[in-house]
Amino acid sequence: MSDLSESVRGFCMIQLEILKERRHRLRKDFQDCQIQEEFILSVLRDLGQKIDNTDTIISSLIDIEEKKK
Repeated sequence: MSDLSESVRGFCMIQLEILKERRHRLRKDFQDCQIQEEFILSVLRDLGQKIDNTDTIISSLIDIEEKKK
């Protein structure tokens, strides 16, 4: 049983490390998205675009892109 316990322990440690790295990558990706969103919103503000709701703008842009296809 000791070998089995060690194998399971090793597997769990590897999985925890993978999850740790994934969490770090997702946090970085999320932060990058926030930075990009702030930049784009600032560009729109500079262009005089009134920003009521970011979700509405994003939905509109997605609709426009889908119509292009």
